[in-house]
Amino acid sequence: MLWDGFFPFVLVVAAFVLAVKALREARRLRREFAGLATRFATFERRLVPLGEPVERAAAPVAAAPAPLVADELVAEELPVDEPVEAPVEVAAVVEPPVSAPPVPPARGWEQILVENWLVWLGGATIALGGAFLVKLSIDYGLLTATARVCLGVVLGIALSVGAERLRRRELAAPAEDETEGKAAAMSYVPAALAAAGAATVFASLYAAYALYHLLPAGVAFALLAVTAGAAVAQSLRMGPLVAALGLVGAYTVPLLVASEAPHALPLFGYLAFVTAGALAVLRHRAWWWLAWLSLAGAMLWVPAWLAAASRPETPVVAGYLLVVFALFVVLRRGVERVGFLAGIAESEMVRAVTRAALWAIALGLLIVAHADGFGATSVAAALAAMLGMVALAYRDSALDDVIAAAGALALALLASWSLPPPAGDLSLQVFRLQPDHVADFITAASLFTLLLGVAPFFLLTRVARPGRWAALSAATPLAILVIGYWRLQRFELDVAWTLAALALAGIELAAAAAIAARRDAAGSDSKPGGELEIALAAYAIGVLGSTIFAATLALGDAWLTVALALHLPAIGWVNARLRVAALRPVAFAIAAAVLVRLLFNPYVLDYPLGETPIFNWLLYGYGVPAAAFIVATRQFGSDKDDALVWLLEGGSVLFALALLSLELVHAVYGRLTSEPLDDFTTGAALIALWMVFATALVALGERRRRPVLLWMGGLLVGAATLIEICWQPLMLLFGTEVGSLAIFDALLFADAVPAAVYALVAWRSPARPLLYTTARVLAALFAFAWITLEIRHIFQGRVELFANSGEGEWYAYSAAWLVFAGAALGLGLLRRSRWLRQAGLLGIGLVVAKVFLSDMAALSGVLRALSFLGLGGALVGLGYAYRRFRPLQAQPGS
Repeated sequence: MLWDGFFPFVLVVAAFVLAVKALREARRLRREFAGLATRFATFERRLVPLGEPVERAAAPVAAAPAPLVADELVAEELPVDEPVEAPVEVAAVVEPPVSAPPVPPARGWEQILVENWLVWLGGATIALGGAFLVKLSIDYGLLTATARVCLGVVLGIALSVGAERLRRRELAAPAEDETEGKAAAMSYVPAALAAAGAATVFASLYAAYALYHLLPAGVAFALLAVTAGAAVAQSLRMGPLVAALGLVGAYTVPLLVASEAPHALPLFGYLAFVTAGALAVLRHRAWWWLAWLSLAGAMLWVPAWLAAASRPETPVVAGYLLVVFALFVVLRRGVERVGFLAGIAESEMVRAVTRAALWAIALGLLIVAHADGFGATSVAAALAAMLGMVALAYRDSALDDVIAAAGALALALLASWSLPPPAGDLSLQVFRLQPDHVADFITAASLFTLLLGVAPFFLLTRVARPGRWAALSAATPLAILVIGYWRLQRFELDVAWTLAALALAGIELAAAAAIAARRDAAGSDSKPGGELEIALAAYAIGVLGSTIFAATLALGDAWLTVALALHLPAIGWVNARLRVAALRPVAFAIAAAVLVRLLFNPYVLDYPLGETPIFNWLLYGYGVPAAAFIVATRQFGSDKDDALVWLLEGGSVLFALALLSLELVHAVYGRLTSEPLDDFTTGAALIALWMVFATALVALGERRRRPVLLWMGGLLVGAATLIEICWQPLMLLFGTEVGSLAIFDALLFADAVPAAVYALVAWRSPARPLLYTTARVLAALFAFAWITLEIRHIFQGRVELFANSGEGEWYAYSAAWLVFAGAALGLGLLRRSRWLRQAGLLGIGLVVAKVFLSDMAALSGVLRALSFLGLGGALVGLGYAYRRFRPLQAQPGS
C-alpha cells in the first residue's frame, strides 16, 4: 500500500525539520537561563558580606604583618584622652573580594549530539516504530483495521501523556546542579515525545478515513481538527515546535479530508477559527516566527479554492479575507480588554509579517474580484480593505507604509477591470458592452480617488510622516485618470480628458500652495529634505504630471515634445520659489526624454514642416526646446552646478546645432533629406556651419568658464575637421561641380571658412602650445587648398583632383603659391612673427623647386619666362625686405 511506505518517510522528514528548529530555540533558552542564573549568583555573593557582623568583617586584621601589630600595642599604652603627636597607622576593614561569576563551560559536540539531535531522532524513531508495528500487524494479519487505528491513537495519546509527566518531573528537579555549578536546563525529551504523539494520532485518524474508510468525512474532519488544536494547546507547555506541528496539521486537514459537495462557508470558517486561535497563542507566547506559517496557511487556500471550486462563492471568500485582515491587525495592535492580548507588539518581525499579510490580502482581493467578475460584493470588500489600511496607517505610524498596498490594490483593480481592451478602431465589442460596466468602473474610480487622493490630504497635519501621505494623495488621482483614459478612451472625447487633466493640475497646484504656506509658517522647524519638503515635492510633481498628461492628450507627436520642453522653465520657476529638492530629478528625466525624442527619434524627419524657409515647424520644434533649455539652465544653475545643469547646457547646444543644420537642409531642398552627403555644396556649407558654431561655442565657454561648452565646442570642431579631411577628397576625386562663380562657390565653405576658423583659434590660444601649433598648421593647409582648388575651378569650371592641367593653369599655380607664400612672409615681417616668416620661406622654397623642376619643362614661351622673372623678382624683393625690416635683430621668440 502506498501509505505504508510514504508515511514513515514523511515522519522522518518532519522530525528532522522540527529537530533543527528545536535545537535553535533551545540554544536561545539555554543562553537566557544561564544569564539569569549567573546574575542571581552574583547578587547573592554581594549581599552576604553586608549581613555579617563587624567583628567577623575585621577578623583578617589579626593576620596583618608584624609592624602593624606593634603600632596597635603602642596605641593601647597611650591614654585615651591624651593627644597623640605621631600619626598612628590604623588598619581598615577590608571587604573580601567578590569572585567573578563562574562562566558556564562551553557545550561540546558530544553534549549537543546526545541532548539535542539524538533526542529528536528518538522521538521520530518512536513514531516510526509505531508505524512499523502497525505494518507488521498488517503483514501477518494479526490486527483488524479498527484495531490498528485504535492502537495508533492510543500510542499517540500515551506519548503525549508521557511527555507531560516527564516535563513535570524535570520541573520538580533541583534548579541548580551544585556539583557542576550551573543551572539545569529543560531537555528536549518532553517536546520530542509530544510531537511524536501528535503525529501518530494525526496519521492514525487520517489512515482511518483515507485508507480504511472507517470514518465519514465530517467525523474525520472534526477529529483531525481537534488533534491539531490539541497540539497547539499543548505547545503552550511544550514549546514552539509542537505548535508548528499543530499548525501544519490544522491547515492541511481540509486538504486531506475531501468532501463530495464542498462549500466555502465551512472551509473558510474553519480556517478563520484556526488562524484566530493560532495568532492568539503566538502573541501570548511571542513565537513571532510562527506567524509566517499562519499567514501562508491562511492565504494559500484562497487561490486554491478559487481555482478548484465549481462555484467559488466569492462573497464568502471576500469576507474571509477581511476577517484575516482584522486578525493580523489584532496581532500587531492587540485587544485592550483581553489581558494576554493587550498592548502593541513592537517586534520587528511582527511589523514585517503584518505588512506581508496586508499585501497578500490585497492580492487575494484582486483575485476574488476577477473571479467575481468585478461584482459589487468583491469591489466593496476591496474598498473596505483599503479603508482599513488607511485607518491602520493613520493609527500606527510604524506601519504607515501600508498605504502603498491600498494604492496598488486600487490601481490594479481599475487597470484589470472587465472592460474590452482598447482597440485601434471601433469594433462591435464597444456596442456589446453593458452600460453598467462603465458606470461601475467610474463609480469605483471616484470612490478610490476620494479615499486615496482627497482623504490623505486632510490627514497631513495629523500624521507623523506627511511625505508618504502626500505622495499617495498626489499620485493616485493622476494614475486613476491615466488608467481611466486608457480603458475608456473610446467612450469620451480627448478634449474632455484634457480638461480633466488640467483641472487635476489646478487641484494639485492648490495643494502644493497650501503645503508651501505651512512650510513657510513652520520657519526654522522645517528642515531641508524633511517631511514637508517631500510633501511639497509630491504635489509639485503631481502638477507637472497632470500638465504633461494634458499635453499628451491635446497635442500631436511633434508638439508634445515642445510642450514637454516648456515644462523645464516652469519647473525652474517653481524650484526658485519653493526650493523643492525632488524637482531636480524630475527636470532631469523630462530633459532626457525631450533629448531622446528630438535627437534620436527617426520619425522626426517625417513631421510636416511646410515649404516656407526658416519660418516652419523646425523653428518651433527645435528653437523652443533650445530656448527652454537655456532658460532652465540659468534657473537651475543659480542653485548649484550639477548633472542637471550640464544636461540642460548640453541639450541647448545640441538643439541649436540641430536647428541650424536642419534649417539649412530644408532651405536648400525644401524638405529634410540625406542628400547633403552626395552634394558637395550643401555638405561643405554644413561643415562650415558646424565649424563656425563650434568656434563660437568655445569662445562662449571661455568667457563664462563653462567646461561643458568648451568640451562640446572642441569635440565638434574636431569632428567637423575629420569629416572635412575624409569627405572632401572623396567628393573631388572624380570631379564635382562647385558653383558657377569664382571665389564665391562651394570651395569657400569647404576650405576658406575652415582656414579662417583655425586662424581665429590660433589667435585666441597663444598660451596653449599644442593647440596653437595645430591650429596654425591647419589654417595654412586649408588656405593653401582653397587657393589651389580655386585655380582649378577657374580654369576647368569644375574640380577634379587628377585632371590634366594646361600651361596657363600650371603657371597660375606657381604665381598664386608665390603670392600666398610672400603674403605670409610679409605678414610675418610686419608682425615680427618668426613662425609666419618661416612658413613663408618654406612656401617660397616649394615654389622655387616647382619652377626649376617642373615649370622649366612643362611651360614654354612667355609663360616660362614670366615664371622665372616672377620668381627672380620675388627673391630680390625678399632680400630687400629682410634688409629693410631686420627681422633677425628682433627680440627672441618673435
